[in-house]
Amino acid sequence: MSSPLDKLKDSFAKLQSIGKKGGGGDADSAPQGGGKMDPKAVLAWVKSHPAIVASVALMVVVPAAAWWFAGGIHAEKDAAAAARAQKHGALEKFEKTSFELALPGQAPQQLTGVVNAATVKQYKELTEKFQGDALAIQEAAIARNRRDRQGLVADIKVTPENSNTIADRVYGAVIAQAKKDLKRIRAGMPPSDESLLDQLQRAQDQFIATERKPDRKSLNAEQIELLRKKLVEKRLQLYTDAAAGVSLYADLADLGLPASSEEAGTPPSESRMFLWQWRLWVIQDTLDALASANAASKSVVDAPVKRLVSLSVREDALPKAAAPAGGEAAPPADGAPAEGAAAPAEAAAFPPIDPKQPVSYDFAKSMTGRVPNALYDVRFATVQLVVATERIPEVLDAIARQNLMTVVNVDLRPADAFDAADEGFIYGPRPVSQLRLTIESLWMRPWVAKLMPAELQKLKGTDGRTTDDPAPAPPAEPTT
Repeated sequence: MSSPLDKLKDSFAKLQSIGKKGGGGDADSAPQGGGKMDPKAVLAWVKSHPAIVASVALMVVVPAAAWWFAGGIHAEKDAAAAARAQKHGALEKFEKTSFELALPGQAPQQLTGVVNAATVKQYKELTEKFQGDALAIQEAAIARNRRDRQGLVADIKVTPENSNTIADRVYGAVIAQAKKDLKRIRAGMPPSDESLLDQLQRAQDQFIATERKPDRKSLNAEQIELLRKKLVEKRLQLYTDAAAGVSLYADLADLGLPASSEEAGTPPSESRMFLWQWRLWVIQDTLDALASANAASKSVVDAPVKRLVSLSVREDALPKAAAPAGGEAAPPADGAPAEGAAAPAEAAAFPPIDPKQPVSYDFAKSMTGRVPNALYDVRFATVQLVVATERIPEVLDAIARQNLMTVVNVDLRPADAFDAADEGFIYGPRPVSQLRLTIESLWMRPWVAKLMPAELQKLKGTDGRTTDDPAPAPPAEPTT
């Protein structure tokens, strides 16, 4: 039995012999010789063998068509794979997106990750929380900075009726308040020379009476030496008693307050009288910081701060041309133009103080870089102290805890406790040093500017309003 392949080969052989000249037999007979192709015979054979013809055609066509279709399929697959790779690359790009995360109070950070709607939402919530925290801290700082200062110590408004008396009244109020502050923190001084001489004279008279002599000249050498020792003991006792009653040594004359009401100028300047009170606030905060350092001590003998030698507040709140120092001309009182000068124009409209406004820094000015801006003013005070050497860190920490104050410069020198004792300053048995500090303090404008006179407000570029205050009413139209 022949296989289908054998039959196919036999059919090909017959097909080749059909219709050739010289061939014989019928369509199914074997070829008899060579000759030309007879189209009629070929057609007859094709009709009688359709299955074979279809199979041969399929064998010829399929390889070529398969190659063509395979090429198209591979091209489509390659294009789809390239598209998928491109999309995957885009996804990886999103996954590795680099962006800068900037949060309030922190340095910007470069991060890598997926930025999507959830990320943006979380970032928005986080920034809103930080902003809320910052505003709450700012409000707390303003309240702490203001303390209980709801207004000025004395009104500074100059009028024609009070122009001759207001400077004396403001000056007197400032000095009286400073005396109260010294008393409040238990500051004092050794006995004055007059008081000391009076007490020693009484002790001498008592000794002479005890020795039953009419006067000092009647005492012998032994009695004179005994009297001298008793007077020394009495003087030291007076010094010790005075030290037991004070927390630190400080005197009104050493606080750097104005020397007299004449410093207000003629006519008196509202700005200068305001600066007297601003200076007093700086002094108050400094005294409170020193009192805080000494709070746990019973007296100056065992306290870290022994003596406030001097305190000077740098008066740089005004431009140099208008500063109340250096013998320069006083600025005219508000509403009173200088002689020969034109009347001032209508006050300019200043933008309100915006607590959200970023502040600038200038590290060439100080180690903190803080400079006056729309949010706060910067004041500097120079303080000379005598302190217990081993407790200097306590003093610096106490100042840092007080009302937005920062020590920006320190100068340390040894102090002689024995020389000080001769002048009545009893510091105790521990070594002491003379400490010179430069203290920077911040003053928040949202409350300070509201108390400033108009003259000073203009120099500061504000009218005292903040973004939380209502807008000023428009000026009324003139009536005809």
